[in-house]
Amino acid sequence: MKSMFKLKSIIVPTDFSKVSYSAFQYARDLAEIMDATIHLIYVIEINPPLLSKQDKERTSEDLMKSIEKQKQRELNDLVEEIRDDSSLKIVKIIRQGTDYEEIIKYTSEINGDMIVLATHGRTGVFHKILGSVAEKVIRYSKCPVLVISPQEDEL
Repeated sequence: MKSMFKLKSIIVPTDFSKVSYSAFQYARDLAEIMDATIHLIYVIEINPPLLSKQDKERTSEDLMKSIEKQKQRELNDLVEEIRDDSSLKIVKIIRQGTDYEEIIKYTSEINGDMIVLATHGRTGVFHKILGSVAEKVIRYSKCPVLVISPQEDEL
């Protein structure tokens, strides 16, 4: 039976949490079946975190460079773990900005075929205050979005 569609690029946002790892498993299976490339994206929020005493001498630009370097290392480690001796094609992307906006913007830039992301499954007041990255990605995405809910042991 012939597939109705062909995935060439699968975008997988990460926040390096255990929950986001569940999205990689789905994306990896899809990528292997479809011979697609996984685009693993991490977005650094534009507002830098609160500075500790030793950080007060550093400029926000230095701090952002330091954060980007650290996240690049984490992304490299994650790619090695995901790839696991397979011939999986993975592109690593780090962006700065608002998470859902950068995910949508990157997906448009590369003409992505699908976004696979995990949701933390927050509800109630916490969800109302923070909003949901998954919800905003679904709302603004021009391509299909596969949302993975965490298993009990991943929370």
